[in-house]
Amino acid sequence: MVTGLSCPFLCLERDAPCVHHFNMDIRGYRCMNLQQSNAYRMYLLYMGVTATLFALFSTVATVYRIREVGLDAVELLWVGFALEISCFLFEIPTGVVADLHSRKRSLVIGLVLIGTGFLLEGSVPTFLAVIGAQVLWGIGYTFLSGADQAWIADELQTNRLEGVYLRGAQVAQLFTLVGMGVGTFLAVFSLPLPLMVSGGLYIAFALFVALVFPETRFTPVSDRSQNTWNAMWGTFFAGLKVVRRSSVLLTVLGIGLFHGLYSEGFDRLYTLHFLENFQFPQWVEAPEVVWIGAIDACAMVINILVVEWIRRRLESTGRLEKMGVLLVINILLVASIFAFAVAGAFWMALAAYWLTYILRGTNQPIYNAWINEQIRESRLRATILSTQGQVHALGEIFGGPLVGAIVWKTSALWGLIASSAILAPAVFLYLFLRKRAGESQCFRGLNRKDGGQSM
Repeated sequence: MVTGLSCPFLCLERDAPCVHHFNMDIRGYRCMNLQQSNAYRMYLLYMGVTATLFALFSTVATVYRIREVGLDAVELLWVGFALEISCFLFEIPTGVVADLHSRKRSLVIGLVLIGTGFLLEGSVPTFLAVIGAQVLWGIGYTFLSGADQAWIADELQTNRLEGVYLRGAQVAQLFTLVGMGVGTFLAVFSLPLPLMVSGGLYIAFALFVALVFPETRFTPVSDRSQNTWNAMWGTFFAGLKVVRRSSVLLTVLGIGLFHGLYSEGFDRLYTLHFLENFQFPQWVEAPEVVWIGAIDACAMVINILVVEWIRRRLESTGRLEKMGVLLVINILLVASIFAFAVAGAFWMALAAYWLTYILRGTNQPIYNAWINEQIRESRLRATILSTQGQVHALGEIFGGPLVGAIVWKTSALWGLIASSAILAPAVFLYLFLRKRAGESQCFRGLNRKDGGQSM
């Protein structure tokens, strides 16, 4: 027997012998067969291609809407509203395709719709065309949402998918940077060009998925086409019923709502704020679209490094005082958004924006872990998390018009200040939870002390 060697194939399940070495007893994971290995490679290809094509589009899209289409702050917020409401309305109905008919078919439809939307936006520079593109994009996104993960789960036939999803996320991060670079390069020649190239490649990739991607393990579920809306709202109200019994979980929903409300305004207005209110440095003669692309790419790299540092610290220490960290992050986030809005110079605005980007990227994984810790009953976990996601989505839907009402007679600067103010109540909710946690620990300490004296 030969031991101590590692299998060159991706392994899936622990405590099963490796089958890829003759006469070797290498224990640890059950390895993929060739069919599964092919599906895994296709999944990584899918993650890389879609990340590249989306970054190719999104890096330039807002600059295109401002400079080529001529959208103002209110119109940009309506664009975001059209996208968010489309995603919300079609999330459940489009899931029927993936569950009843085919995961792969759902992926193909989604890719075609997104590509068509991007082509429409890039080729017709009008407000109505941009709105129509958001609707197509939003519906297309809902066809992809969950179908890609469900497809690879079906093909690999294993419960141990954490490593697969993590590797897919790493591939997506790397190729997002590639897409940012390519999109910025193409935009130097023509602002609509990256949008149309991205859209065309989305449709071409849909054809590739239809012809090449395997689908050998799919089993249709029982008919869920009826009452899908009732099921969604049933989950929502069931989650609220559970949450109402816990002041902590109710406060968590409030925090999620305020994060949804503020984020839509910030995401739609930060590029407009850079372009309208600041002069890019003259020592580098580069188009403004190159500056925007470079700013976002640098922010993403810094965020990846910071999140990785936090992950390693958590692994080494085994703990992280999440509520205290989240409180500090949200205080700094309110301050950094406000500082970005009122900054008097480009470098001050750049520093404030980068800090905001890093804080948002750091907040999400810690927040997700903290929410899971608050849910004591595992059987209710999915219901509560689904409800939290729906509350956040509603916040994004209504956040755009709320900030839009403020910028209607003012400017993007005031919209960003409003976004900062909208997030501020989340800080007070964290303070409320921290105070309750302190009182509970104090109460338990007094009980132990009294118990010790009585013995």
